[in-house]
Amino acid sequence: MLLLVQVLPQPVVVRSAAFCPDRLEHLVMLSWRKYSPFLTARFPGSIMLAMSQETLFRSLSALQFNVAQLLKQATGASRSYEIDIPFPELDEHLVLLAPLRGHVHFLRIGVGVLASGTFSTTVELTCVRCLSEFRLPIEFELEEEFTPTIDIVTGIKVPLPPDQDTATLIDEHHILDLTEVVRQDLWLSLPTSPICHPDCKGLCPRCGQNRNLGECNCHAEEIDVRWIALSRKGHNLEE
Repeated sequence: MLLLVQVLPQPVVVRSAAFCPDRLEHLVMLSWRKYSPFLTARFPGSIMLAMSQETLFRSLSALQFNVAQLLKQATGASRSYEIDIPFPELDEHLVLLAPLRGHVHFLRIGVGVLASGTFSTTVELTCVRCLSEFRLPIEFELEEEFTPTIDIVTGIKVPLPPDQDTATLIDEHHILDLTEVVRQDLWLSLPTSPICHPDCKGLCPRCGQNRNLGECNCHAEEIDVRWIALSRKGHNLEE
């Protein structure tokens, strides 16, 4: 199904794996809650917002889902969604060079909702050998159990253990937010010592020349690796 969100001056299309009242309710609810002064809605037509397309994407996070209808269903009920977010800002220290794409599946379980999915994107990293920035395609998986904070039937707050991870809570509006879980799993999928390519030559230990761009004029010397750090300190003192 294609859900048309009309944003001046052009529409934005949000793709869903199948029509689901949860998703439709989620889009309208978030829009109304944050931008009610500018919102006029026609169901099942378009949503007119007096704001830019960029603002809408930043506000209506495609990683947030209203799971109220799913929580009302019996164990085993499920929902599935396709994810396609253009250049999401998940972390100020992490630069994404491609959209975050993937698939997420929500399964109703006894205590809440089990979220699982696969994602892919491209990140910008710094090579540990030559210190150059490079692009690295990344694929990672997600599997996390989310717990409601409000009983969907009675509306009463659910008691939570003191060590409960706040990133896996379904808030009082029954919004399940994958943002923090995706951010953490993306970080965990990155290499601990990234290199731009396997045969990277690194930097010259004397002058710092990037050897991938050409050899320097430094004379090669046989140096015991145990003395390299001390040798560099001495060179810095001479300067």
